[in-house]
Amino acid sequence: MRNLRNVLYEQWEPPAEFQGRPLTSSAWDLANDSILCTFGPTETDPLIELVRIKTKTNSQYVITRCKGTSLLTISSEHTIITSWDAPCPNPDLSCDEVLSLHYFGDSLTACLVLAGGDIVVIREEPLPGEDRIEIVGSVDAGLTAAKWSPDEELLATTTKGDTVVFMSRKFEGIMDVSMTPEDLNASNHVSVGWGKKETQFKGKGAKALRDPTMPEKIDEGVLSPNDDSRATISWRGDGAYLAISTIEGAARRLIRVYSREGVLDSVSEPADGLEGALSWRPAGNLIAGIQRVESRIDVVFFERNGLRHGQFSLRLTPEQLRTPEQHIRLSWNSDSTVLAVILKDCVQLWTMGNYHWYLKQEIRTGSLLSSCPIVWHPDKSLQFIATAPGDAFNPP
Repeated sequence: MRNLRNVLYEQWEPPAEFQGRPLTSSAWDLANDSILCTFGPTETDPLIELVRIKTKTNSQYVITRCKGTSLLTISSEHTIITSWDAPCPNPDLSCDEVLSLHYFGDSLTACLVLAGGDIVVIREEPLPGEDRIEIVGSVDAGLTAAKWSPDEELLATTTKGDTVVFMSRKFEGIMDVSMTPEDLNASNHVSVGWGKKETQFKGKGAKALRDPTMPEKIDEGVLSPNDDSRATISWRGDGAYLAISTIEGAARRLIRVYSREGVLDSVSEPADGLEGALSWRPAGNLIAGIQRVESRIDVVFFERNGLRHGQFSLRLTPEQLRTPEQHIRLSWNSDSTVLAVILKDCVQLWTMGNYHWYLKQEIRTGSLLSSCPIVWHPDKSLQFIATAPGDAFNPP
């Protein structure tokens, strides 16, 4: 794989009924070889519309546009599955937000998880006695993140009450786990620093005597000034573990690793400038995150035990480094060969060979959807969908 490139670039224009309504989430429907997406809600209109877009098999991706939003897909036809009003039950939110959209092809069912706390199921072919649209669960405190396991058997959510809630496929509560400061004791990371500054040897030969395996600076976990405070969830490819990135005590960004039984396995070692981006490589060996330092932005890697395991610096212009409110996101493709780095104005596709990271392609974009910037195809490893403002994409 010397280079990644698009095979076909097309455009889908939504009808007038979608104009002015933001596209809020997207997901693959493998059973029907199509894409599902939602439009709405907004502060002035609580309506949510669930739409299916049929895809073509001879293209890698296209861009679909509507006023204010666009969808990077491989499609040309659409069908409105259903729509409903979803007023936000949480008074702290001006309007609800779609945190997760997932489609179960075996039951022809879509599941939406909303920030206000509601979990909504839409059945395309409801059985006798079943509702087409049903709120199957609700969390009064509100939700901050949600992610289905790769085997579609567990839903992990984080709440505004600093808890992790595990639910079964039947939306039965399995486990509630509190995230507390005591979790930091789960991993006793060994400090390899030189101790206090005043006890360090600073003679003329100090530099020559210094152990090159020892870091010159020990991170304390200082928050990045650009952190968006979002929680992020990422499952390992086999579904045995998941990683959750949150801010602990308004002072440190922390990655917790849990087993699928809800048992805390480890926490990440301190990393100054660590931000909310999180993506566990499906192969299982690396958890990717973003670290912002003074003069650069790095993709950093952690092992399951929370220890750092390498990094590489992003290839950015000075303007990109200074871009305000640039909240970077990360996403591995299904076969672990490509890492997508989603910036405010572009998507970078990185691959690794001989322990070196290569920038294979850069797709110019506008601001992508923060909660679901791109979604890789589960089976076709080099296809993905993404959402962005209209007229934002410039095809390579």
